[in-house]
Amino acid sequence: MVSFSSLFLLFVFFSFIGWCGEVVFTALTNKKFVNRGAMLGPVIPLYGIMTLGVLLFHEPQKNTLFATLLGAVILCAAVEVVAGVVLEHTLHARWWDYSDRKLNLRGYTSLQSALVKGVFVGLGAKYLYPPFQWVLDKLPALAINLLALAALVVFAVDAGVLLFGLAKIRKRWKMSEQIALQLQKTSSKLEQNLSQTAESFTERLHHKHLKRAFPALEKPETFAAEKTIFAQGLGFRKLFWLFLIGAFVGDIIETIFVFVTSGVLMSRSSLLYGPFSVVWGFGAVLLTIVLYGLREKSDRYIFIGGTLLGGVYEYMCSVITEKAFGKVFWDYSAIPFNLNGRINLLYCVFWGALAVVWIKEVYPRVEKLIEKIPYRIGVPLTRILVVLFIIDGILTCAALARLQQRENGVPATSSIQTVLDEWYPDEYLYDRYQNML
Repeated sequence: MVSFSSLFLLFVFFSFIGWCGEVVFTALTNKKFVNRGAMLGPVIPLYGIMTLGVLLFHEPQKNTLFATLLGAVILCAAVEVVAGVVLEHTLHARWWDYSDRKLNLRGYTSLQSALVKGVFVGLGAKYLYPPFQWVLDKLPALAINLLALAALVVFAVDAGVLLFGLAKIRKRWKMSEQIALQLQKTSSKLEQNLSQTAESFTERLHHKHLKRAFPALEKPETFAAEKTIFAQGLGFRKLFWLFLIGAFVGDIIETIFVFVTSGVLMSRSSLLYGPFSVVWGFGAVLLTIVLYGLREKSDRYIFIGGTLLGGVYEYMCSVITEKAFGKVFWDYSAIPFNLNGRINLLYCVFWGALAVVWIKEVYPRVEKLIEKIPYRIGVPLTRILVVLFIIDGILTCAALARLQQRENGVPATSSIQTVLDEWYPDEYLYDRYQNML
């Protein structure tokens, strides 16, 4: 089993390789050196995440080069879209924009970007990972831990500087907008002075490094925040309630579907407590943030996007749960056109149809329903539910991990393990997760 230290060193190594690739590509196209990373150091974390994802989900050392590159292209496109959406909703600004390229998805990614990054990442995972892992295997554990600790400290400091800089930028954006609002209420003489002040703020909006690395990073149109409407926009509160509703409705749908098709009343919940399917919950969030921008387009665009996104997402969930807990929570090997038993064509089509129904019909109504929650009630209620879900999730992970230990013959050596054995024995867990293999 790969240790955290080795995993982090792999992440840093491929983040550096990705940075090198971006710098070389930019130098060849623009004839000048540009630090393409958001951080000051020579790393682009997105490439580290993409490469680790390819190593985890596609196992390039076992698959053919074509299968590895195809999987890498799909995964890189998905990661780039999710990262772009998350950064935009965090900073309320775009970091990159591929709208001028053909076959783009709302400007977050494009066919060209996915192909270039996918091939680059796939080749790195296929041919650079083995020698780097060989070097790590030759080093003593103490050396690996010290290297990882040093890299983690440097990475954390660099990330802290970046976050501080972004906070200052956003503060200036807000101040600039406040000045613009004041201009509408002042006399013409004072208006000129404030205009000059606003321009000075505008000139200092971007850190020089971020301006060069991300030309598409521009000031958002507005920072107006409504304190009377609960969960306005696609912020954390809205997404959490979408997750909550999607997890509950998905659990009910799966339970009914299994009962109708097999005659078995089976628990389909992901957590120890409550009728919630985490896969459906995160699926609702993912479909919303990625595909909602296509709501004005033809249904076929949403269907194709939902089919691809749902397939990639379900495959990733299957791999993660199996790697984490050593258990298979679903197996489609008996269904035609399946991929390693993790996904199949029929269910991918279901994801596509669900995406159309969700984006066109369900989400607009759910959004209005969520925003009708009184602000004073919704804020504390959300905080309470978040805490409860975190506790439920921790208990679930701990119970399943302890189940794996028991099956491997590991005795209880701590009070926590003893409590887990008493509260969540094998019979309880296999009854709760009846589809678990």
